[in-house]
Amino acid sequence: DGDGEKENRFMHLLKPIRDLVGNWNVDIAGELGDYLTDLEEINFTFDGGTTNLNFAEAALLIQGSACIYSKKVEYLHALVFQALDVVA
Repeated sequence: DGDGEKENRFMHLLKPIRDLVGNWNVDIAGELGDYLTDLEEINFTFDGGTTNLNFAEAALLIQGSACIYSKKVEYLHALVFQALDVVA
């Protein structure tokens, strides 16, 4: 099913990753780039016509991406302080 596959393609960005190391396996830039490519195919109308954009999905995708990015920063912060403890 092409539509179901397309809808579930970005679902892993919406699921919280508990393991901070696992966040490094998520290519946020690549995933968002793929989503932008998908958005190029969407029709926008301002005259009451049909718009194919799912705003809720787009918002959740941005929120999930920001969450993963923040976890990457959190993990890097922890690694830096571990390294400083070793050096000190």
